[in-house]
Amino acid sequence: MKLGIGRLLAAAGLALAVAMGTLAGASAQQSRAVKIFGASATVEAYHGFLFLGIPLGFYRDQGVDAEFGTAAGSAATLQLVATNQAQVGYIGMEVLVLAKAKNPDLPVTAVYLHDRGNIYEIVVPEESDIKSIADLKDKNIGVANLASGAIPALRAILADSGLNPDTSVGLIPVGNGAAAAAALRANRVQALSLFRAQHAVIETLGFRFRYFQREQPSAVLIVNTNFMRQNPDAVAATLRGVIMGSTFAQVNPQATVREHWKMFGRPTGISEDEAMSRAVHVLRKSSELWKNYENQSVAWGAMTKQQWDGLQDFLVKQRLLEKAIDSDALFTSQFIEPINKLDLAPVIQRARGM
Repeated sequence: MKLGIGRLLAAAGLALAVAMGTLAGASAQQSRAVKIFGASATVEAYHGFLFLGIPLGFYRDQGVDAEFGTAAGSAATLQLVATNQAQVGYIGMEVLVLAKAKNPDLPVTAVYLHDRGNIYEIVVPEESDIKSIADLKDKNIGVANLASGAIPALRAILADSGLNPDTSVGLIPVGNGAAAAAALRANRVQALSLFRAQHAVIETLGFRFRYFQREQPSAVLIVNTNFMRQNPDAVAATLRGVIMGSTFAQVNPQATVREHWKMFGRPTGISEDEAMSRAVHVLRKSSELWKNYENQSVAWGAMTKQQWDGLQDFLVKQRLLEKAIDSDALFTSQFIEPINKLDLAPVIQRARGM
């Protein structure tokens, strides 16, 4: 999911060029084979909503022959979906907006809102005297780098609280993980603005954070538009598999971590108990951004034109998008009603029994 905003437009533009050059090769035949791609160079347990359906048979039970892979970032994943090398991808919403703004005919459509909360946020240690965003005035905030995708959201959070993003705070590149934790511990920075999973990782290194967020969804599942039109049943079945994986991961994060290790290997250099504790914490913190499986007031995957309009307004204000496009061209809600008829009781029972 990480992509520097400074490289976002260029990467999306590359995706469009490749997509339009190879689209003619897409098959017009009905298919139950679906390749699902995440947007991260490495697979973590919190990606369980995507991969759990393979070892646990959720996709197979829905009649889909699923494969799972990852690409290095949202723009790369969008490129794979646009060219039908993958049929389903998990990407940041802003990447889709920027790509469609450049090429309205790009054959990619959002079908499912997954991260209902914003992965980009500001955190401070719980023991810090910083109790509000206003308290960040004249403080230093650590960012991964100065082209980080977190910076537009950071600027917006500051502006919403009456601070001038250009003069009120300092931005210090600190990297991720242990390097960012060291900068915070040494008081080189008094806050961090990375993304949710990284903040959770740093918490496993001895911190507990106070979180500040903008209310804005951040990630969706996209599909190749031509594949969707030719294979709507396969798309719906895949989304049901994602719902089942999301539910299982929330009910039993420990079993999710074990399935992750079976597929991708267990971390070395620390004990199994410590590795499990860390992975479970990151998974739980990441899943706070998802639909809670117990919350019946929100439909799985549901999204609105107002949410997309709000995102575009944000991008325009941050000068990342010249002007908004019709949000109806970005997404469809055609699958939301049928996929929400899924009975999750067997999944919950199975998760509790593992």
